[in-house]
Amino acid sequence: MGVFIDPEELANVQLVQVFLAYSYLLYVGCNMISDGAELLMLTPFSKVVGCCILPILGAVPDGAIVLFSGLGPDAQENLDVGVGALAGSTVMLLTIPWGMAIFGGRVSLGDDGRPVYDVPKGVARYTTDPAGVLGAGPKVRKMALWMAATAVPYVVVEGGALLAEARYGRSSDALGDAEGPYALAALVLSAVGFVLYLVAQYKAAYGGEKNAVLNNQIRNATAVAVAYEGVGLIAALAPHLRPPADAAQAEHYAAIPADGASGISRDKLKLLRRVLGPYFSKYDNDASGYVDVQELGRVFEDMNEPKSQAEVVKLFAAYDANGDQKLTLDEFCVGMYKYAGSKPRTDPGAAPSRTEVDMRRRATGDPDDDDDDEKEEYPEEFAEHKYQSVLDQQTAIRKAAAKLCLLGTALVLVFSDPITDVLNTVADRIGVPPFYVGFVVAPVITNGSEVLASYTFALKKTRSSMVVAYEQLLGAAVMNNTFCLSVFAALIYFKDLKWTYTAETAAILGAELAMFLVATKLEIHTTKTAALVLSIYPAALTLVWVMENVFGLS
Repeated sequence: MGVFIDPEELANVQLVQVFLAYSYLLYVGCNMISDGAELLMLTPFSKVVGCCILPILGAVPDGAIVLFSGLGPDAQENLDVGVGALAGSTVMLLTIPWGMAIFGGRVSLGDDGRPVYDVPKGVARYTTDPAGVLGAGPKVRKMALWMAATAVPYVVVEGGALLAEARYGRSSDALGDAEGPYALAALVLSAVGFVLYLVAQYKAAYGGEKNAVLNNQIRNATAVAVAYEGVGLIAALAPHLRPPADAAQAEHYAAIPADGASGISRDKLKLLRRVLGPYFSKYDNDASGYVDVQELGRVFEDMNEPKSQAEVVKLFAAYDANGDQKLTLDEFCVGMYKYAGSKPRTDPGAAPSRTEVDMRRRATGDPDDDDDDEKEEYPEEFAEHKYQSVLDQQTAIRKAAAKLCLLGTALVLVFSDPITDVLNTVADRIGVPPFYVGFVVAPVITNGSEVLASYTFALKKTRSSMVVAYEQLLGAAVMNNTFCLSVFAALIYFKDLKWTYTAETAAILGAELAMFLVATKLEIHTTKTAALVLSIYPAALTLVWVMENVFGLS
């Protein structure tokens, strides 16, 4: 154990104290991960927080416990804690926080029996019973399908183990060698599933053909320009500019090349596309996807800065990076950024106006999200008026989120090893099989971040927050089916251990099957649904006990 105390040498009271100390440190780490994930909801990474980031970070402690339980000299025996942690984590995360999310996120149901989310600002969404929450939807169903698909490695390794046991007997020393190929197959399948899942989620959130996505953003954002007819192009850009304090700074903007190859970061260009997209669409009269010389002239006329034809032609030539006599969206963005940046604001030190801030929020938001009441609120330390641009604000938020997530993960990794030994010692002293201690106790400690995060999201009582809560929990099951199971299968294969976990596998697959039906078939979740979901946890634990003690699959 190195620097950590050997739990075998501790008296019972001391063992409890050490257990509580390690548990608290793991809890702190989980809280840091949860807080970091909530900050990421304020960034462009919000689309993958529920389905990828939180599940991955939440799987780290479970994977660590599985790994460390199988590395010691008594690996075969200690691995019971690891499989208990894996099974308990999967079953617990699919049931207890899901039920909590239903209770925390419930809103009043309308006459049609569906949750009522569209209420005036300031009006409580949950006022009277009956109440419920959004259930099965396209995103949740897809996540449930991923959970089902990534459960296949369990079937492979368990099927191979049953075949080997039928041939050699459950206690045969040859069992490890006979199960090896199946463990290797499960390792490969789970690792491949892990990679495919992450790639698919990233593409679903940010992929697709770039021009199609961009055009969709422009079309949707045009409504913003209409709603804010009084906000000119310069005013819309103002919150994203560093106002020139002198002629030298104004020269900085003038020196930016037309193609934006230097002087404008990729993130800044993405932001400009979203801010200026509505204006580009407005002035592209013929919907050609380009702005010509005449259309550019209208831009300056609407700014109340009309130019002569010669001036417009000169500016157009300066903005036309490739000289093809038409401005693409990127060329338009760079040109307008250069033009607006060279114009000093009336009060360079002033915070953006309420109109500017609201325009910025809408113009840079997700064009597919039309529920204004569901916008995330920024903590005071990241308030928009404290930063010169959205990009600066986003950079600060990302750094804070990364710091919290990394420190929390480090804490979890460091203390997962010693708490595994403590759990084994506790199980030995109270005369309970290590599996049950791992099943019940380990998930409560290691999955605190996911439980807290899902409940926190549900308390917002919005459509999007409920989807994130469900995505996170189903994503956690996918991570256990892929990341954690690949660690487990690697131990079985490379250390020549036995897979004798039929009851545990049945509990995992049974719980996942039950939750697959809940996530794909029940469109509205009520308190009755919550009670049903919560009952799956004790049912899974009872199933393991019956299979081990009645049918002898121990």
